[in-house]
Amino acid sequence: MPKLTSSQSIFEFVQELENNIPGLNKKEYVEILEWIFGKLEVSKFAYVHMDSSPFESSDIAIHSNYPAEWVETYRKNALYKSDPVMANSAITSNPFFWNEIPEDSDTRPEIFEQSQEYGIQQGFSIPLHEPGRSFGSIHLTSEENDPDFERIVRENMFIIKTISIIAHQYRPIETSTESALKLTPREHEFLHWLALGKNYKEIGLIMSITERTVKFHAKQMTEKLDCINVKQAMIKALYLNLI
Repeated sequence: MPKLTSSQSIFEFVQELENNIPGLNKKEYVEILEWIFGKLEVSKFAYVHMDSSPFESSDIAIHSNYPAEWVETYRKNALYKSDPVMANSAITSNPFFWNEIPEDSDTRPEIFEQSQEYGIQQGFSIPLHEPGRSFGSIHLTSEENDPDFERIVRENMFIIKTISIIAHQYRPIETSTESALKLTPREHEFLHWLALGKNYKEIGLIMSITERTVKFHAKQMTEKLDCINVKQAMIKALYLNLI
């Protein structure tokens, strides 16, 4: 397979990714990341996105070429809540090899025994944190008997980090998030003042609209974010980095 051995090849590699990944659907997104990580001789990868900490989250987006059965098991049984890799990704911005994860009584390393059945035994993760509590992470993995995995990662650390940032920036947006991102400018402004602790009357004065119109914006925003009240909508908006 081709190697990235010069600044020119790295530039072309990144440019190829940036030119192709924006706007891809989930299947195409996985295919192009599989292709580009394959150039680095890394066969398995996963991009994961969460709206809060692993211990609290009930919603997780996974785009990977891991075996489908393992992904379904991981999601269905909410294994991310006891996964040391996800727990460590949530609290650090530094990339790490899985064997570097500090021991933690709140997580269960037995998950590694389960993943071994699917050829996922050693790995390297790149946390990608955002404002608020949402975060993404790229995970590169291989079987335990692959002696070249750590060397490949270390030799290509710069390009792996760069790919991860681009992959995070242009990740496929879930349906619920797509709806949230369609908030009007006035709804965004309403959210801004609400997050600053202003009440409806104060927001109306600031925005030069009636209190009734403020309540209308609150109702519309709450429905778009699929929440039951404006307080929950504001918290979700913070998670989605809309404020």
